[in-house]
Amino acid sequence: MPLIHKKRIWWEPVAEATSYVVYVFKGEKMIDPANFSWENTPGIISKQVIGKTELIIPDEWPEFPSKPGTYHIAITSKDDVGNESDPFLLSGVFKFIAPPSPPKAGIESRPLGRPEPGFLSPSPIRQGGEIIQGGIEEVRNNKEVQNAYLGRK
Repeated sequence: MPLIHKKRIWWEPVAEATSYVVYVFKGEKMIDPANFSWENTPGIISKQVIGKTELIIPDEWPEFPSKPGTYHIAITSKDDVGNESDPFLLSGVFKFIAPPSPPKAGIESRPLGRPEPGFLSPSPIRQGGEIIQGGIEEVRNNKEVQNAYLGRK
């Protein structure tokens, strides 16, 4: 399953509220809440929220639009008899679709030895081993070191 970054829509609680309604719509500009009938407008979907003051999108609202873009969010408070407040309005960019996987990939064996230009250099442990091996070869071929080791002058 692809990794999709979620969004958290939150609001501060209202003492008189028994629930909240979150509306979402996509449009060029924000709608004037004074001249708008939220539940009777085509293209707007809503979700009632009881007992909390946040929604994690898309996990807690699978019907939230999946098409990428800027969406307008309206949050209202409702009381126990159904009275609903004016909306608190927000806008945000939403995108819940991951890019496709790479079209091709593979694993290859590489020859031992020095790396080719453009490839990563060997590990520090391997580099250290090559330095020590080079030092041993240098000492082995050095007559002064051989004479000192053998006690010759």
